[in-house]
Amino acid sequence: MNEIQLLNMLRDEVPDQPDLRAEEHRLLAEIRADSSTPRRPVRLMPRLRWGLALAGAGALAAAAVTVTQLGGADGPGNGPPAVRPPSAAAVLEKAALVAAKSAAIEIRPDQWYYVKESQDLEILPTFELWIRMDGSREAIREADGKLKISDGEKGSTNPAKTQREVESFPDDPDALLEHFRNLPYERAALSICAPDCPAESEKDTKAFEAIGWYLKYGPMISPEKAAAMYRALAKIPQVTIEENATDGDGRAGVGVVLDLGTAGKGYYILDPGDYHYIGVKVVNDAGTFAMSVLASGIVDKPGQVP
Repeated sequence: MNEIQLLNMLRDEVPDQPDLRAEEHRLLAEIRADSSTPRRPVRLMPRLRWGLALAGAGALAAAAVTVTQLGGADGPGNGPPAVRPPSAAAVLEKAALVAAKSAAIEIRPDQWYYVKESQDLEILPTFELWIRMDGSREAIREADGKLKISDGEKGSTNPAKTQREVESFPDDPDALLEHFRNLPYERAALSICAPDCPAESEKDTKAFEAIGWYLKYGPMISPEKAAAMYRALAKIPQVTIEENATDGDGRAGVGVVLDLGTAGKGYYILDPGDYHYIGVKVVNDAGTFAMSVLASGIVDKPGQVP
């Protein structure tokens, strides 16, 4: 509706103005005819204040034009405003804050690190593994359900060594990212694109893969170091967030994604509640590969679960 239409509508609503002079003559004639009869005072119709009416019409017209230009109260097309996906910086900062507030765990050398993990293998696709913190003994639950305990093998993962290694990392996210970019060795649960990663992405890929490899050891990682690793992840270019990403077991979570284009795509899946690591997934020309942490923790002896 334009201003002219509004003004016409206002005029239609205003009652016709009486002829005040004629009304006065009529009243005087009645008074003279019967001066003895008291007459009730007549209140004359006030004139409409057109200045205020015009101002109101102008305001209504301006409001109508504004709503038309915006496409309605909800924006263009009268639909809800577009929702942007969350940024990696915002999500990973929240993960860092949650990690920093978690309780630190005191671990003894005679305790065992436990993990239950699934993987894309026909032989033992889901396994339970116990490693004594000093690396001296290992145990695995075999396919028949029996627990096999053995001496730790030379070169096998030593949880206490990994724990000490993590504690030596810098707390500053920028310094930590540079540390991971320049690791003299590879740390990757699943490689995204090796040996054909884009040349300009090699260091960032190495850092992304290494951070996830360490986050997998969640129960052994101190709150401060876990928080620093989440913040370092957020500083890697091309890292984005994919909501409702799924791990290899179909569990939905927060996907932290490194997209290398045609070379491949790497995911870390975080629990949507407390953001702890629950799995890794790689999608490339060879297919989709995944490993999921179904449970982990620190126990006193092999066979126990947290």
